This record gives sequence, structure tokens and C-alpha cells, in this order.
Amino acid sequence: MFRVHSIIKGTTATLLAALAFVMIGLTHARPAPPPPRSTESIRAVKLRLTLDSGDWANVTEPEGGTITIEKNGKKLAITPFIREQGQVELRVFKVIQSEGKETMETAGTLLVGKELTKFEASGLLKGVQVLDANKKLPSDVVAVAGSSCCTTCCVRTCAGALVCGVCVCTDCGRCGPGWCDCAQP
Repeated sequence: MFRVHSIIKGTTATLLAALAFVMIGLTHARPAPPPPRSTESIRAVKLRLTLDSGDWANVTEPEGGTITIEKNGKKLAITPFIREQGQVELRVFKVIQSEGKETMETAGTLLVGKELTKFEASGLLKGVQVLDANKKLPSDVVAVAGSSCCTTCCVRTCAGALVCGVCVCTDCGRCGPGWCDCAQP
């Protein structure tokens, strides 16, 4: 009887020790819970850019960020700043290649709103229209590092212009995170 009792005690102790090791292994193999999502958002603007060739792009960009347009060696950089009553100030720069270096030359400043504003000085951009001056972007998209703000995606229009911003929708494609709405005009 003592021998059977010793065997049962030994077996129980062994099983409990094995179960403890399995539980420890499972807790270490479990992935860490995802970090909590931030409920903060940043201000952005959604613009419709009409290019000289008739193609278009809807671009969402945070205030102070940079939208770039490039085609046939011509390149523009556009920085939006949100102003009062749904208007957006755009600072437009031509990017000039000189001795292997890119330099920015001011091409103009526009104050645009819900109506199409023509822009003829660039030879690349024909018009700009504000689609949403109160766009909010999830702050987890933002990776503040110095003056750079956000992830950038680039998409080509059907006529071949390359358009880059945080969220870009063109007549031939789209790129952006899940919050990027890309309705056709």
C-alpha cells in the first residue's frame, strides 16, 4: 500500500511539474499585446490636382507636409497650410537640377478653396481644388522625426505623372493606408 501511494505521489508531482513547464512555455511564446491605438489626430487637407495633360490626383497631406509631382523631368513640390473658412494656402516650388543637385525655386503661392483655382505658371499643374480642408489623420500614421512628418506613397497617373503624398488617388491607381478614401471624380 505504501508503495502504491508513493507511486501516485511521484506521478502527481511529475505531472504538475510538466504542466508548470508547459504553462511557462506558453506564456513566453504568446505575442505581446498590440500597443493601444492613439485617439489623437493631426490636421490635413485633401486636394484635387488637375495636371496639364488632363489627368488628376486626389492627395491628402498634413499641414506643412510636401506633395510632389514629377513628369518628363519637371518636378513640383507643394506645401499646404490650412487657413480660415476652408481655404488652403499652397506654396509651390519648382525643383531645378543643377550640377547633379536639386534646388527649390519658388513658383508661386496660391490661396485655394472649394472652387477650381487655375495655376498656369508651372507647365505641369493646371488647377487645384480643396476637397476637404478639415481632414483628420490618425496620429499613428505620423512618425515625427525632425521636419519629416509622415509616410509617403507615390502613384502614377494614366498620363505618366508621378504624384507623391501621404495618401494619393489618381485616375490610374491609389496608395495609402486604410483611412484613405479614393472616390472617383
